[in-house]
Amino acid sequence: MSKSYHVKAVWDAEAGVFFAESDIPGLHIEAPTMRAFVEAVEELAPQILEANGSSDPSNHGEHSERATLMSAAMELCYA
Repeated sequence: MSKSYHVKAVWDAEAGVFFAESDIPGLHIEAPTMRAFVEAVEELAPQILEANGSSDPSNHGEHSERATLMSAAMELCYA
């Protein structure tokens, strides 16, 4: 059974970046565009989950990491 993770993109108007609010420990992302934000999440979230020992050891490889990430709920928030 795979776990779902949540990542919220919050816009910081003063800094001019989106930053992440997430239940993935250690995921700290800032990006100037939504596209750059999503690309950073797609690259970093699986790496951080693996480093945290959160991946299912019986289900290795990029495909399983992508599936874990694709199950994440992405939410856009303008603060």
